[in-house]
Amino acid sequence: MQKLAGINQICGSYWRKENIYGDNMYSVLVHSVGVALIIWNFTHDKKQVIAGLLHDISSPAFKHCIDFLNGDAENQEPTEEDTYKVIKNSKEIMELLKRDNLKLEEVSDYKIYPIADNKAPKLSADRLEYTFQNGRYFKKIWDLDIIKKMYDDIIIIENEDKEQELGFISKEMAETFITGASNLCHNGLA
Repeated sequence: MQKLAGINQICGSYWRKENIYGDNMYSVLVHSVGVALIIWNFTHDKKQVIAGLLHDISSPAFKHCIDFLNGDAENQEPTEEDTYKVIKNSKEIMELLKRDNLKLEEVSDYKIYPIADNKAPKLSADRLEYTFQNGRYFKKIWDLDIIKKMYDDIIIIENEDKEQELGFISKEMAETFITGASNLCHNGLA
């Protein structure tokens, strides 16, 4: 997990000659911990939390840049293909899973938990974490007060597919989030 502290969540953009992000090192480790904390806040389910924490453990140095090279710019899944193998080959993680009575299959694919991850435009802990981070630090769309208002307005709902999903209580906060997220998307940050 510690290697993730040196991998930037915003891919190779941090090291561009014209760095638009300033000195903000937003690491994959920070992102992964954030995702786990969001999942814990809404579910208190250890399996989902650990799956969220470990979801980017196999990330390469420039994160999703390789997905563009592999022709999967839209889904960006090749970087997650080795997650199972990385976890399985970690003696330390496997010992912790055993200690906590968790199976590798329960934590190696966070996509089995819709609160952790699901396809856009559905809301999930993963999407929520990086959207809030990018909106606060890089594009400066939101301050902490508005992020707190949006976060406090989120609950678990049942979606049209009969799955649990994160959703907003109020139309106002949903529109605030969508407006900001659309602005980020336009700038390649979502």
